[in-house]
Amino acid sequence: MIKKIEKERANAVRRYLCGEAPERICASLGKTTRWLYKWVSRHTHGDPAWCEEHSRRPLSSPYRTPAEIEEVVKMVRLSLYNKGLFCGNQAIQWEMSDMAAQPIPSLIPSCILT
Repeated sequence: MIKKIEKERANAVRRYLCGEAPERICASLGKTTRWLYKWVSRHTHGDPAWCEEHSRRPLSSPYRTPAEIEEVVKMVRLSLYNKGLFCGNQAIQWEMSDMAAQPIPSLIPSCILT
C-alpha cells in the first residue's frame, strides 16, 4: 500500500515536471493542487526520501505533564489500588493534595493511569 502511494506521488511530480497542467494531474488522481505542490516542493528541495510521509508529531509539547508528576501519579494510583480503594482521577488528586505534591494535574491523562 505504501509503495503504491509513493509511486502515485512520484508519478504526479514527474507529470508536473514534464509540463502537464496541475489541474489536470490532480483531477485524474482525485487530489488537490495543494497536495501536488506539497510533493513538488519536497522533490525540488533535494530530499532523497521526498515521497515518503513525514511524521506529524509536534517538535515540542509545552503543556505536557512533567515526568516527575507522571511518576507520582503512577505511585499514588498503585498505592490506592493495592489498598483496594477507588483509584480514579478524583481520588488521585485528593491523595496528591494530601501529600502536598505540586503541581496537581487538573485532569490526569488516561495514558498515565494505565
